[in-house]
Amino acid sequence: MQRTFSIALVCVEPALHATLLSIEPFRAANRLSQSPLFRIDFLSEDNDRSASLDKVLPCTASLDDGRAYDLVLLHSSYEFSGHRKSALFRWLRRQAASRAQICAFDAAPLLLAEAGLLKGYRATSHWSTIPSFRERHPDTDVVEQLFVVDRDRSTCAGQLASLDLSLDLLERFCGRAMKELVTNEIVYPAARSGASVQRQIVNGPIWQTNPVLARAQKLMQEMIEEPLSIEELAGHCGISARELQYLFRKYLKASPKSHYLTFRLQRAKELLLYSGLSVGETGLACGFSSPGSYFRAFRARYKTSPASYRKAFRENGDRPDGRRLY
Repeated sequence: MQRTFSIALVCVEPALHATLLSIEPFRAANRLSQSPLFRIDFLSEDNDRSASLDKVLPCTASLDDGRAYDLVLLHSSYEFSGHRKSALFRWLRRQAASRAQICAFDAAPLLLAEAGLLKGYRATSHWSTIPSFRERHPDTDVVEQLFVVDRDRSTCAGQLASLDLSLDLLERFCGRAMKELVTNEIVYPAARSGASVQRQIVNGPIWQTNPVLARAQKLMQEMIEEPLSIEELAGHCGISARELQYLFRKYLKASPKSHYLTFRLQRAKELLLYSGLSVGETGLACGFSSPGSYFRAFRARYKTSPASYRKAFRENGDRPDGRRLY
């Protein structure tokens, strides 16, 4: 059996490489099959000819068209507040009503949530948008991983992870054999799973090679607002506090308390930069009992105050043509 599936590639201020990576597995499948498996339309939120890519990629369809698609690939890497947002939302809701598989990449999951299409779903997005995502849409279970496929919604961190999600979707549409043919064709035999981590800043491989350390890491990241004591942490890991201290010193060259503080301050940085919480609220959200303890810990680690860190970021890092990352 072969049928042609229809794909809508919708571009809203996207990253060019991520956009092209997301469609290449389907183009490769067309090359490898006896007849075309996928038909791809390019759309833009403002119906212009360039599809918002700053390259000549002529749009082949419009948001005003009445056609329904099997798969929607929505790309956005930056904040989008254009006058066509309401038209985009209406179009997305029509596709959802037609039972399309809707996929959002990078910052686009926030658009999907704003359109009301992620309520009760599990989702992800690029790590820089996750604090804002969780704050604005508490009815969505937001996790930090490469991609999430939950029923008829798929969300992805974007960038290079766009290829991993599209290969996963290709398997869902056409089977494992076609996916393996395509991964060989594009020389990408080790496609990553959705549960893979986005960053290695505080998620290094040593944590994952020891089950006790992996458990401790997960608990630390989950219990940011109400931190566990080292004794409680050890108890949840099924060992004594002394043994936990030994494992941290042996494998990570630091104490559990130091690593726990790293996770809390990492979250504080993200909230300072990417959420609407006040400076004091970011400290409370990261388990600091007083502004003074928050200030001292932050300054000791980053050589600046939380307020100064936020101010410098907003004054020096705000570029209208790109995302701001620390």
